[in-house]
Amino acid sequence: MNKLLVRLNNFEEYVLAVLMPLMCVVIFISTFFRFTKLMVIPWAEELARYTMIWILFFGISAAAKRGEHFCVTVFVSLLPQKIQKIIIVVRMILMAGFSLFVTRFCIFIIQSQIRMGQISPSLGWPMWTMYSAVFVGCCLMLIRYVGHGIQELRSDSAR
Repeated sequence: MNKLLVRLNNFEEYVLAVLMPLMCVVIFISTFFRFTKLMVIPWAEELARYTMIWILFFGISAAAKRGEHFCVTVFVSLLPQKIQKIIIVVRMILMAGFSLFVTRFCIFIIQSQIRMGQISPSLGWPMWTMYSAVFVGCCLMLIRYVGHGIQELRSDSAR
């Protein structure tokens, strides 16, 4: 069970470790083929774009896991311990509120994309799968940021 939790704890890094090289390889091969005039891969640019979107939203979750959003440690570390804890709570509430706000509206967008049945031009994939990156990223960010905030509050020394 502990091994499973450790793997889930590094979930974002595993996904990023797959998506980043995939995007780079697709762009490299497409550029090479276009430059040498061997052929044109019409879906490569679209796949790279959608992969970059997923990388971005998994990246915000990975950063949230470490508490790297909205962090001015020099300023906060100069404040008394009690005020540091208050800042941690306020930061956690702001990030949770932002994540919930974006997630709520993302659900409406995904539902409308499913209803419209829109597909991507080159790949032919449903567009709601691309918009799901925002939903997944913000949900993971919410979970990770609250978890990091609680861990930070439990520690003896805040930032």
